[in-house]
Amino acid sequence: MILQFIVLLFIILFALYMANEGPLSALLLLCASFFASTLAMGVYQAWANPILNHRPDFAYGVTFLLVFFLAFSLIRTAFDYLIRGDVELPLWPGRIVGGAFGFFTAMILVGTVMAGVQMLPLPSSILGYSRYDTAADLASNSPSGLWLDPDGFVTSLWGMVSGRSMGGHSFSKYNPQPLRQWFGDRYTVQYAGAKALPPSLLHVPFAGPLPAAMITRYGIPAAGKQAILVRTEVNHGSAQPDVSSDQGYFRLTPAEVQLVTSGGMYFPSGYLVDGRRYAPLKPNTALVDDFRTVHGHRRVVQDWIFLIPANDQPVALHMKQTATVDLTGMTSEKLEPLRASAYPQLPYNNSSLTVHLAAGNLSSAPVDMWIIPAGTRMADVRFVMQPASSRLGRIRRAIRAGKPPWSSANITGTPNTSMTTMYHQNALNLRLQHDAAWAQILPVLFASQVGTNTNNSLTRMRSYFRSSIKPLLAGQRVAARTLNAQGSLNKAIKIGPGQYDVIIWTHTAAQMRVWLKSVTVHEGGKAAVQVSSGDKIVNYSIAQ
Repeated sequence: MILQFIVLLFIILFALYMANEGPLSALLLLCASFFASTLAMGVYQAWANPILNHRPDFAYGVTFLLVFFLAFSLIRTAFDYLIRGDVELPLWPGRIVGGAFGFFTAMILVGTVMAGVQMLPLPSSILGYSRYDTAADLASNSPSGLWLDPDGFVTSLWGMVSGRSMGGHSFSKYNPQPLRQWFGDRYTVQYAGAKALPPSLLHVPFAGPLPAAMITRYGIPAAGKQAILVRTEVNHGSAQPDVSSDQGYFRLTPAEVQLVTSGGMYFPSGYLVDGRRYAPLKPNTALVDDFRTVHGHRRVVQDWIFLIPANDQPVALHMKQTATVDLTGMTSEKLEPLRASAYPQLPYNNSSLTVHLAAGNLSSAPVDMWIIPAGTRMADVRFVMQPASSRLGRIRRAIRAGKPPWSSANITGTPNTSMTTMYHQNALNLRLQHDAAWAQILPVLFASQVGTNTNNSLTRMRSYFRSSIKPLLAGQRVAARTLNAQGSLNKAIKIGPGQYDVIIWTHTAAQMRVWLKSVTVHEGGKAAVQVSSGDKIVNYSIAQ
């Protein structure tokens, strides 16, 4: 919602500003923004190689935004240098024409910037805005969209004017629904995981329609559509950044696997388990596959099933943002059967985890729990750590200077000088680290929201938890559950081996309580974690 207001306010104010700048100036700015946006669209994939070879997650988004801003600045400067005069119109006609040009310029500027931002490795929700509210909306292509839809306006312009990009074909041929495609690229298993796949590691040995006999044998619900099978082979790779995973498993969601056809773009409806049985998928289904040794290479092999209209033809396959394979003419290839052992054996989910919260005075409000990976890259949380550190610094200086209302803050539930000094220093130290544990990060974030009294602290922390911390953790979570009245899970969670943090919270108008506990899960094992009062990182209550 915050982003919606920012975008709308910028467009309105920019249009009003250009209404007073003159129609010619507004027209030149419109031309500069249009040419710069079109240029960025046409070249960002071809020019991304320098960044792709070092930080593939950022390659497309950073290249696109750099090209756009540089081109816009150069074109605008050239117009100012070459065209010195202006067009004189009566006052109100001039304002109306300038304002109209300014409105469309703002739509292109905002839409282009938002397109570039959506290519970056950000959470699916950006400042409270998510283009698709649910996985079902993504599957049916029912976007919520920004107010006035500037990014949709810009991508529609690209579709009309593009040509000869991406090796001789129009941009829209390989990217018919770019905003949906980029959202799918960010709809990952866990936010801290790799969002890009080096193109050299993806191979498609077969892509083509399945005959009716095979559709029946596999139990695929085609229902008047043609079933396209696309077999992908993803090699592990040898060294960074040319690897498909920096961990022992290859993580992706069906939203990161996109089939472009002559009529649109589609996510897989399912895949073949061991190449023999159809299993349906949703766009947000988490797939965590193990690498198998096939023909001397460590790779993940999957048979994806796409249900598309009968007259559509496969054009290309996108996987994890940066890997694209041209499928034109591949339907004549023969589908070779593979041994079941060549497919992922999925040991990842053979482990289980039970959780029990031993805490008294639980409110009647739900007690929610998320399982998240233990620790994260600081680069992924720096956008919240920076303002948290700044606010802790301001509180610390205000208390030391005796500035009201902080001068009388040494009461229950409010900060004191030693606490703010400690957390401020922790925030500064964390910002210098490459990665850190959530047990270090979350207390600093919560501490930055303390208020001048307990009630104010409680209000601020509840709001901050909803608006900042939950969206941050949502992209990282492995599992989410609600504990029962006894503070336990009704059923053990199937989970992969690894180190995790269990975060549990409950909040009402009168209290905010958060617990954090670490646990290690071994492959094929049964892990149990007991969370007690000593694991609390937040405990604010009006009644305390």
